[in-house]
Amino acid sequence: MCKKLVILSLVIMAMNTAFSQEKVYNNIFADNLYSELSPKIKSSKQIAKINNPLFRDAALQMLDKTYPVEYRVQAYDAYPKLETTAKNLKLSGYNRYENPTGVFFDSDSEAIIMVGNTAGESLSLCVNNFEANTNDSYPLKEGYNSFKIKNAGLAYISYYTDNYKELEPVKIHILGGKVNGYFDKSKHTNDDWKRILDNTVFNYIDIKGHYINLCYTVDDLAKYCQNGIYLINYYDKVVELEYDLMGLFKYNKVPKNHMFARTTKGGLFADGIGAGFAKGYMRELANPDKIFNGTWAIAHELGHVNQIRPGLKWVSTTEVTNNVYSAYIQHFYTPHNLRLEHERINDGDGNNVVGGRFNAYLNYGVVKGEQWLCQRGPDRMKDYQNGGDHFVKLCPLWQLMLYYRVANDTPWRKPDWYGDVAEIVRNTNEKNLSNGQLQLNFMKNVCDAVKEDLTDFFVKAGMLKPIDKELDDYTRGWLKITQEECDNLIEYAKKYPKPVSPVINYLTGNSVEAFERQLPVLGTYNEGVEFNSEKRYCVIDHKVWKNATVFETYVNDTLEKVAMVGTDSPDCTSTLVRYPEGATRIEAVAWDGTRTLVYGAR
Repeated sequence: MCKKLVILSLVIMAMNTAFSQEKVYNNIFADNLYSELSPKIKSSKQIAKINNPLFRDAALQMLDKTYPVEYRVQAYDAYPKLETTAKNLKLSGYNRYENPTGVFFDSDSEAIIMVGNTAGESLSLCVNNFEANTNDSYPLKEGYNSFKIKNAGLAYISYYTDNYKELEPVKIHILGGKVNGYFDKSKHTNDDWKRILDNTVFNYIDIKGHYINLCYTVDDLAKYCQNGIYLINYYDKVVELEYDLMGLFKYNKVPKNHMFARTTKGGLFADGIGAGFAKGYMRELANPDKIFNGTWAIAHELGHVNQIRPGLKWVSTTEVTNNVYSAYIQHFYTPHNLRLEHERINDGDGNNVVGGRFNAYLNYGVVKGEQWLCQRGPDRMKDYQNGGDHFVKLCPLWQLMLYYRVANDTPWRKPDWYGDVAEIVRNTNEKNLSNGQLQLNFMKNVCDAVKEDLTDFFVKAGMLKPIDKELDDYTRGWLKITQEECDNLIEYAKKYPKPVSPVINYLTGNSVEAFERQLPVLGTYNEGVEFNSEKRYCVIDHKVWKNATVFETYVNDTLEKVAMVGTDSPDCTSTLVRYPEGATRIEAVAWDGTRTLVYGAR
C-alpha cells in the first residue's frame, strides 16, 4: 500500500508541476502557441521561471527582439493531396515539400512544435535531407508536440487534404533546430538574397516561387547566382509556359500544388519527387547568366512531370511528348538557338551538319516513308525499326506547334490547340485503350482542335500508317494500327477543310517567318548556287534565294533528298543541299507548296 501511495504522490507532484509551469507560460506568453511575449514581461528575471530551455531561450530572444519569428512562427497553407492533383490532371506527382519552414534539425536533436487549430485535419513535420537521401515524418496534433529528430534535415509542414479550399492556414511555432531560412519571391527582394544565403546553416536552401519551389545547394547559389529573384522568376516562367501549353489557364485548372526541383548528386531526371538536377549542372541551371543554355533540360525534366498520361504519353513517346515543352520554351527564349534546327549532328547519312536531326526526319520520315517512332537519326542509326531517334520523333509535333501557335497573325492560327487536345484527353476514359488507339485518338483530337483535316500531314509524318510492332521505351509495349483504322480516321477528318499549307511537313523554326507572312520564294534560276562536284552537294546563297521552306533534290521525277532551309549554316545565310550522282534538279519549295527551279533541269 505504501508503494502505491508513493507512486500516487509522485504523479500528483508531476501534475502540480505541469500545472504550475502552464500557469507560468500563460503569464509570460501572449498566446497559446507561446509565439510572443505578454506585454507585462519586461525583464529576463520574469522569464527565468521557465524550466524548459527551448522555451526559455525563445522568450529571452523575444524580449530583446532577436527571435527569428519569420521562420519560427508561420501560418501554413493546406494543399490538395498529390494523388488527387495527379489524377485530375493525369500527370505525375507534384511537390511533396510544400510549406518549407526554414528550420534545420540536427540528428538526435529535440523538436517542440506548437500547433494551432487544425480543423480536424492531419498534419506532420517532414524532415528531409537531399544530401543524405533521408526523409522522416512526425505526426502533429493541436497544441504541444515534442519528439527527437532521427535524421538531420530541413523541416517542412506536410498539410495535404482535399478540403484545402475551405481551410484557413494553420499557425505553428517551431522550437529547436537551427534557422536555415528560405527565399520567397512574394516577400523577399534581391537585397535579401545574399543575406539569406550568408546565414544558412545547411548546404541546401528552399526557394519559393509562384508555380515552382526549388531546393538548391547553397555553395552553388553563392558561386553562380547573384540574383535570386531573376532565378526563381525564370523557373516560374518555364512552368507558366508549360501550363499554358497544357491548357491549364484556359480551362481554369492550374493546381495550387507547386512543381519542385532540387539539386542531386548526379544525373538529370524526373521522379516521384519532381525534377532532379545534378550538382555539376548548377553552373548553368542556377546561374542567371547561363541559364538559357539549360532551358531544354529544365523544360524537359519538368515536362516529364507534366506529361499527360496515357493520352499524350503512350509507348515510345516517353522522351518525346515532354520535349514539346522543351522545343517551345527554347524557341520562346532563344529562337536562333534551337536543338532540332541548329545543332550540328549526324543527318542520318553520316554527315555532321547544322540541322542534322531535322534533315533525318525529312529524309527518312517524309521522303522514304519510315513509320513515325521508327525513324533513324543520330541517336539511333541502327536497330531503329522498333524505336527510333527520340528527337527525330519530335519533329512533326514541333511542326504543328510552329504552324498553329508560333506563327503569328495567320488566318489558321490556333494557339490553344495543344491545350485543347490536352483537355480532351483529361476528360477521356482511356483505361482500356491500346497504344494504337491512343495514337489514333491523338491525331483525331488534333483535327478536332484545329478544325482542319490533317490526315495528309500525319500520313507523310509516318503517324497515320499501319504498324504492328513491339516498340522500345522504359517499358516496352505493342503498337498496332490497322489499315482499316487509318481509313476510318481519314474518312472522319473529311468533315474539315484541308490546311491552307500543303507542306506543313516542311516547316521548321528557320522557315516559320515565310509561313507567317506567306512569302513567295524569290530567286534567279542557276544563280547563287555553288556546286561541289567532289562531295556532291550544292550550297545555295540566301542573298539570291529567299523564303524557301526546304530545297528538294530530284532524280528525274523521283524525290531523292530534302534539305531544310539553313542546313549547315549557323546563321541561316545559306543551305547545303545534297546532289548525288544521277540528280537532275533542285527545287525551292514555298510555304504554299509552290516549287521554283533552282538548279538543273525539269
